Amino acid sequence: MERFARFFCDPVKVIKLIAVLALSIFLVLYVYFQVIGGFDDEIITETSMLVSLNDTIECDACIFRDETVIQKNGDGVVVTLVSEGERVSKGQAVANIYSNERDAVLQDDLNRVERRIEILEDSSVDKKFVISDLQKIYDDISDSIFSISKNSVSGDLSSAISNSEELLIGLNKRDMIVETEFDYTDEYDDLLVEKERLEERISEVAVPVIAENSSGYFYGDVDGYEHSFDISKVDLVSIENFDSFLSAKPDDSLIESSGGKIVNDIIWYVICSFDSEDKSMIKEGRYYSLSFPENGNFEIKMELQKIISDTSSANSLAVFRVNVLPGEFNYKRFQEAEIVIKRLEGITIPKKSLRTVNGVEGVFILVGDVVRFRTVERIDEIDDHYIVSLDTNSAVEIGNDDEEEKIIKPLSLYDNVIVSGKDLFDGKIIA
Repeated sequence: MERFARFFCDPVKVIKLIAVLALSIFLVLYVYFQVIGGFDDEIITETSMLVSLNDTIECDACIFRDETVIQKNGDGVVVTLVSEGERVSKGQAVANIYSNERDAVLQDDLNRVERRIEILEDSSVDKKFVISDLQKIYDDISDSIFSISKNSVSGDLSSAISNSEELLIGLNKRDMIVETEFDYTDEYDDLLVEKERLEERISEVAVPVIAENSSGYFYGDVDGYEHSFDISKVDLVSIENFDSFLSAKPDDSLIESSGGKIVNDIIWYVICSFDSEDKSMIKEGRYYSLSFPENGNFEIKMELQKIISDTSSANSLAVFRVNVLPGEFNYKRFQEAEIVIKRLEGITIPKKSLRTVNGVEGVFILVGDVVRFRTVERIDEIDDHYIVSLDTNSAVEIGNDDEEEKIIKPLSLYDNVIVSGKDLFDGKIIA
């Protein structure tokens, strides 16, 4: 005891002891915050992404159209003369039938000659031109070369071929302007003679397929259901007989004897079978988008003409009317479909990133090495994420009695949302 008393009576020794203790405490705290605390304060971010969700009714659909099958008058190689979905007149030839492959090539030869004639006709220039006209042609040539290169790299060979024809037209125009003695009259006349020769030869060996009974839109695919699913049958469909439509077999004789078909009108129908529990979600007379998963989720807006239901059946029928013929749509007779009731689009954020600052809901984001607070408006949720509004025009003011009010921006697409991190506040710098 006497030794301790002497120790504490010596102020120099007491000061040294306090200094050693203070240094030890400092080192312990430094190691904690730099090593252990560093792990706790690790910043993890996730990019805010766009999400689109549809509230839909799933159904089985049948397609009804006003179609006339074109009968072919012979057997052999069928070569169509019109494009899919192209409008044709009554009495027009839509295809030719050749007895062998060698003769069928004549049509390709004729198509090639006709295209060369069109190119030369498009290449003609007015004798009165100015320097600006020539500069425009040079610009068109440059654009065509760039487009050919771009489409070739992307694998879009169809567009590249189209651009090459535009390039040829531009080069032809340039030659006619720059080389005053240059023209394509002889070549053009030779092509007209060749065209006449091929047409005469084709008329001798080909049997034409004529749209004898009606005008409308040509389609080469005949599925054998043209009579079973005519639009005159729409009013006959009921809950009791709908399954018989779904199990109908194609008429093979139609397929074998046809040279294509004519869709007589742009109006067609889709009849959907769906769960009766969802009946209250749709109303007659309104327009809905129908999405077709087997068609790459292709969507078509349609009018719901009527709903057919029966208390004794678990299913109801929805009859949709369409007045457009999209060319890229696959008119497969039986398809799965989805009636789109509501479309929801927003930004996804992790649920654990949501914070409340001064009564305002939002998230912290990382901009460079600076933490910023952004407001959000929740509109839905999916799994471990919230879906928040895409509205980026609204901002809010936050603050309290001790700090100046700030304008806080809403969250935007592709912001780096902070999922985890401690002691976050707007303006904090992350070292």
